[in-house]
Amino acid sequence: MKHHRKTVLSRAIALALQGAVAGGAALALPAAVAADADQAQPTQRVEITGSSIRRIEAEGALPVTVISRDAIEKSGSTSVTELIQALPAMTGGNFQQSSGSVNGNGFGTTTAAIHALDQKYTLVLLNGRRVAPFGGFGASGGDGAVNLESLPLDAVERVEVLTDGASALYGSDAIAGVVNFITKKDLTEFGVFFNGSAPQEKGGNKWSAGISKGFGSLDTDGFNILASYSHDVQEVLWAKDRDVSKKGGLITFNLDGKRVVFDQTSSNSLPGSIYLDTSSFSPYFDLNNNCGSDPNVFAAGNKCRTNYAAMVQDIPESERDSFYLSGRFKLGGDHTLFAEALYSKFSMTSAFAPPAQPMGLGTNDLPGRPLDILWNKYVVPYQDATGDTSTGGQMRYRAMEAGPRTDEFVTEAQHYVLGLEGTLMGWDYGTSVVFSSNRDQDKLAGGYMDFNKFVDLIATGAYDPLVPIDGQSLDSALLSGTFLKSTSSQNVFNLHASKDMFAMPGGNSVLGVGFDYAKQTLKQETSDLAQFGNGTPGQAGKTNYAVGGFYGYVPMEASRNNYGLFAELLMPVAKKTEITASVRYDRYDKVHNQMPFTQEANNLQPLPAEDEGNTFSHATYKLSFRSQPMDGVLVRGSLGTGFKAPSVNQIAAPLAFATNTSGSYVCPFPTEAVCIANGTGPQQWDLISAGNPASGSKGLKAESSRQWTLGGRWEPADTGISLGMDYWSVKLKDQILNGMPEGYAFANAGSLGDLFVHPYQDPAGYQTVALIQKPFNAGKANFQGLDWEFDYRTTTSIGKVSASLGGTHMLKADYELPGGKQSDLGKFGGDNNVVFRNIVRLTLGLQYGDFTHTLIAKNKSGYKDQAFTAESGNVYDEATGDGVAYNGKVRSYTLVDWQTRWQYSPALRFTVGITNLFDEAPPRSLKLVGGNQVGYDGRYADPTGRAFTFGASYKF
Repeated sequence: MKHHRKTVLSRAIALALQGAVAGGAALALPAAVAADADQAQPTQRVEITGSSIRRIEAEGALPVTVISRDAIEKSGSTSVTELIQALPAMTGGNFQQSSGSVNGNGFGTTTAAIHALDQKYTLVLLNGRRVAPFGGFGASGGDGAVNLESLPLDAVERVEVLTDGASALYGSDAIAGVVNFITKKDLTEFGVFFNGSAPQEKGGNKWSAGISKGFGSLDTDGFNILASYSHDVQEVLWAKDRDVSKKGGLITFNLDGKRVVFDQTSSNSLPGSIYLDTSSFSPYFDLNNNCGSDPNVFAAGNKCRTNYAAMVQDIPESERDSFYLSGRFKLGGDHTLFAEALYSKFSMTSAFAPPAQPMGLGTNDLPGRPLDILWNKYVVPYQDATGDTSTGGQMRYRAMEAGPRTDEFVTEAQHYVLGLEGTLMGWDYGTSVVFSSNRDQDKLAGGYMDFNKFVDLIATGAYDPLVPIDGQSLDSALLSGTFLKSTSSQNVFNLHASKDMFAMPGGNSVLGVGFDYAKQTLKQETSDLAQFGNGTPGQAGKTNYAVGGFYGYVPMEASRNNYGLFAELLMPVAKKTEITASVRYDRYDKVHNQMPFTQEANNLQPLPAEDEGNTFSHATYKLSFRSQPMDGVLVRGSLGTGFKAPSVNQIAAPLAFATNTSGSYVCPFPTEAVCIANGTGPQQWDLISAGNPASGSKGLKAESSRQWTLGGRWEPADTGISLGMDYWSVKLKDQILNGMPEGYAFANAGSLGDLFVHPYQDPAGYQTVALIQKPFNAGKANFQGLDWEFDYRTTTSIGKVSASLGGTHMLKADYELPGGKQSDLGKFGGDNNVVFRNIVRLTLGLQYGDFTHTLIAKNKSGYKDQAFTAESGNVYDEATGDGVAYNGKVRSYTLVDWQTRWQYSPALRFTVGITNLFDEAPPRSLKLVGGNQVGYDGRYADPTGRAFTFGASYKF
């Protein structure tokens, strides 16, 4: 293998290109440059993210941010999620945060989304190789995104973040960029660590601890084995324990000189109410003229409502155990055998308000009319007194005695690699086989009830949901155990090689070629209770279900094969100028569905196994250049295409009930009987999800992109200053949305009537309205922005001083919905997401003696909040009760963290710090999606508040 020497300046520029956007990542740069100033060191060729060609580290033309292990520790991050989602390049858009698992279809996942493009466009790699994506439950999730919670931060040596498209190398999924986690290698010491964080206010403590040991030196012993284990804990934070969220869904504030109320409450309550075809009443309220003593239940007219958002978690509790084992063995010559094994078990326990469950009564009841006891006890006397002639209705009820609905989401990730690398006949080669899988479970851990046992309690007189009995209990009806399972596996064979070719003015050209083959399998299993009411023949006539839970799920099993060929040519056209050309061809087979069903709501019929969707064959290319026209100046750019095949789930997911809307909306068909029966106020409606199994023109098309970057860096000699900027653009064609955003759909129901089923029979028996959410090619999307950074380093009498200021400025974030072009830039958009116009990060460092101090400030610009019309009823005048239009703004948000590290000895290090130094609360937002939290947007803000951090590590 060839070795090269580099000048101090060129190496400094190259390292800086990979630095400071991550904030703190560039803090390691002065030491590297100083070492070169003393003696230029030979450097081996390595692969970097975004290229298949082995070259001297950091010489590429692409914008790669490298977050070193030192920078990871200085960031104060305790998980992969915290580290990645804090980067300025994560500018909003659609990605999962832990808050989304609180009744928000997050299912215990967190994801990455570069430059505000959807999470599915960011490819996540482990040591340059794909890992199995999250499989999802039903049509939720399953878009190909990787759950970051399955990756252990302690095993990571560095992270390389490519903020440019890379489909020409990696194939599908890499339109926005790549996040590549590089694990520790060739270590021999024994190490232990502990880190903790204790918030100033109650709740939200977290800590992590781990141990690692390496054996043997690859250079001297011919082998190296590394083993590590880590344990991470996040304790729960309840909404009631923070000012920003304890008010729940009843928020009073000033608007245009008057006091108004934001009302995101629910008509599902205890005591319950009865809604008939033409009228409604509350037996308890009629008897007592109040709604009982629960502070979260209040009267609205002559019925009761619940402030459910005051009873949810802001941050769910979670726990992770991770084991990592790697081995490298020299085989003689220049060949090395390597193997990796990762096992991670992540458990997130998410809880939200007690079960809210409308139940059909009369002719809307389930087969056998199990709730006739309530009809006869309360409806018949009411009809005798009022003359009401309704034959059916529903009870809106919340099982307060059952306690919070609690799900334990468990992800077991396994990732095994066996490979060989080296040099053969002048080619630097690498080949590997990867077996990667995620097994996800949703376990009912509290709050949910067995409907049949619930009915038994009513029948025996032990429980009354409409006029509660003192001391009544639901303990005997509570459920527990595995509700849903999902297994996603991805097995990959990869072979790639690179070799010096012909001579050019700047040196030898290098050719890289490669091939990969992958098979992905997705299997979703459901309990019998989870299948209740799914419309299949096997569920006909059944009456038992999980009260307050999800139901209507349909099992599925599907798989797909794909392969790709790629080539890359590096051409040094001048002494300090190189051009790289890449091309790739991918083919994706049709999805083979082992368990297909017809797609008619409430009437799903099984079909024979079949191939679904379309085949996708796509060629992509990329041209990039890098040039140093003079000392201290570097210019780079790229032009290319990308593509994204629809996921297995987007094609093969069966049509299924998908719980209810996140927000509350006025019924969009006010003259129809189903809307009259449900009342005039805003409320939650049903959702139906499905894949799109059609082929040909009715099937999904692959998404494609055209993108470019242009940027560079200037480092004036002997100043310690480094300036960098990259201007980038991504244009998408045939963008796939997993369904019409609910807020947009209800606001435009007149023109989107084919997306609604009205009336729709909810699996619980009652009549309602349902929105069908099915993947479709929405049209074009256009994203543009500037990534910029300014670094300064110097040595003073008090120590080494560094400053890094960087960020992302978004210029465009446009996409298409049926009504035309939409934008999320600087506002809550039609797809329920926000794209921040600016995210800025400042890192200040001071190192003297054995102490290193780091101050990090992170700012997100303000934006326009979710808007409401006066007719929506979501915001009303406190004095008159009249609806009020709301077009508010969410203020900017700044967090400041401080950390001090004391290197007590070469082996022992102590760390103390404060996160959110100034105790900044999340800005108020009236959003209705992304989890059950109300009052702020948990996707973009942290409710923890000021916290004190501490840690220690020891190596020997």
